[in-house]
Amino acid sequence: MSGDRVPTGIEGFDSLIEGGIPRGSLVLLAGNAGSGKTIFSAQYLYHGASKLEEPGLYVSFAESRETFLKNMKRMNMDFERYEQEGRLKFIDLVTVTEKGIGEILTSILEEISALKAKRLVIDSFSALAQAFKAPIDARIVLHTILGKMVRQAGSTTLLVVEMPMNEERMGLGIEEFVADGVIAMTLASKRGYLDRRLQILKMRGTKTSKALLRYDIDEHGIRVYTEPEMALVEKVFREKMSTGIEGLDKMLNGGVYKGSATMVAGASGTGKTTAALHFIIEGAKRNEKGVYISFEEPAAQLVKHGEGFGWNMKELIDDGAIKIASYYPERYGFEEHLLQVRRLLHESKPVRFVIDSLTPLERVLSEDEYIRYVKSLRSYLKAEGVTSLFTFGYG
Repeated sequence: MSGDRVPTGIEGFDSLIEGGIPRGSLVLLAGNAGSGKTIFSAQYLYHGASKLEEPGLYVSFAESRETFLKNMKRMNMDFERYEQEGRLKFIDLVTVTEKGIGEILTSILEEISALKAKRLVIDSFSALAQAFKAPIDARIVLHTILGKMVRQAGSTTLLVVEMPMNEERMGLGIEEFVADGVIAMTLASKRGYLDRRLQILKMRGTKTSKALLRYDIDEHGIRVYTEPEMALVEKVFREKMSTGIEGLDKMLNGGVYKGSATMVAGASGTGKTTAALHFIIEGAKRNEKGVYISFEEPAAQLVKHGEGFGWNMKELIDDGAIKIASYYPERYGFEEHLLQVRRLLHESKPVRFVIDSLTPLERVLSEDEYIRYVKSLRSYLKAEGVTSLFTFGYG
């Protein structure tokens, strides 16, 4: 960790901003309702307290302490533990009036000083700003109190603001001009599932990714899916590998080249899945571990299909000679698909690999996503020297 960077601890995010937020910055965290702004902010503070011994202060104008602690515990973040150790503090300011603004801001600065807080979250400035008569008053507070004074106190601040659905406006529309950084989190419905996207619009003094990236929220918090690599791989193998189909091997002068990718395309019922199973079973016979991923049939159906040809599928699976996994493409973005596949490949370290079939992916992904998926996966497989076979249906 560089001394001038403050890592958030959010998987996949810090690599997008050179390891972390520039120390002392005021960063705007904008998002739709339900996009995960509070979780992002909580992870930021929790990572500092639990991993780096950096005290943090969470000032909430939107959620009570009891609700916050309960929700964060579901994300495996035990804020109460670090409160007791003096590393974290939660200030509940759900009810705010203009009359008490000055007193509240003074109180926040005093808490920062007492805690020696290195990290600060204000959630949300949109709620706080409702107590001001005019936007100019909010801007003065934002610039003088939250900008200069908090920075001088040595705190790196996340300022949470709301983004109305289907609008690009953030909060009052003035915060982004004062902030050192702007992170936008958006939420939309896609194919019946929530589609979450994150983009770094600004981060002073930092080389950032400009991509609109997908992220998910689970029991471990937020995970950002970074752009897949599509590097050209110059590895060339001269060794041939049998497909397990005698006539096809003869047509190919001994089989397919090691490290190559082969497409088996055809209409429904032409035997694409059977050919793919031949390929993976042949590898098992030669002590070449195989991974078979199906986007169309459950693993149990494939086992039954293989046993119909006399192959002892259960034994091969139990012995670890082959691994069969089934996924539903409609449920995930292409980045998560890639991550799942690459994790499976990393864990299994196969010699042979099958995807049966690419057709559902082409159906649910955009043309650009589909091309990036295939190219990235192909690049990874070739770099690892894995021989692959893909099926594709048409008609």
